[in-house]
Amino acid sequence: MKYRFIHALYIIITYIGFTMSVQAQHVKPIQLETEDGIIWTANRKLKTSDFLGKTKSKASGKALTGANIIIIPYTYNNGKYQYQVLAKFYKKLSWINTDSNYILDHEQLHFDIAELFARKMRQEIHLVKQRSGTVLETDYRRIHKTLFQDYINFQKLYDTETKHSTIKDAQQKWNVLIAKKLESLNAYTLNLL
Repeated sequence: MKYRFIHALYIIITYIGFTMSVQAQHVKPIQLETEDGIIWTANRKLKTSDFLGKTKSKASGKALTGANIIIIPYTYNNGKYQYQVLAKFYKKLSWINTDSNYILDHEQLHFDIAELFARKMRQEIHLVKQRSGTVLETDYRRIHKTLFQDYINFQKLYDTETKHSTIKDAQQKWNVLIAKKLESLNAYTLNLL
C-alpha cells in the first residue's frame, strides 16, 4: 500500500488562502462547507466522497489531501477587520482511489494536523493581543509565515515516520500524538457551529 503526499500543494494554497487585503467592508459569514472545501470542526470527519480531485495519471499513491491554514476576515468593526484562522480541506485538490477506512483515517490526520497548526497560530495571536492590546495585519502575516514552515515540516515528518500510512504502529503513535496535541490546545478551538 503505497501513498504519496505532495507538499508543494500546501505552499501554493497558502498564498491563495491568505486573504488579508479585503477591499469591501462587507464580510461574508464563514461557511463550514462549500462545493470546494470544508472548514475543520471536531464533529465533521472526512468521507471518501469529499475527495473530488482527479487522480494524477502518474500517481503511485492511494490518496492526496489538500489541506491548508487560511486567515480570512470575519467581521468589520470601527474601521478594522478582525480575522479568523481556519484549517481548510480543499475537495477538488484532494483525491483518493481506495475505499480503505485506514487510508481515509490517515488523510483525516493530515487535516487534523492543519487544525493543530491553526490552533498554534490562534494561540500566538492571543499572546500578541495580550501583550500589545491589538493584533495588526502584519502580526497575522508574521505568525502565519513563521508557523507555516513548521506546519509543512510536521506534515512531512508524519508521512516519513508512517511511510505514508504503511507502518501501522507508527500510524497509531501519530493518531495518539495528534489527539493529545489538539486537546492541549483546546482553548484555541473555534466554536463555528
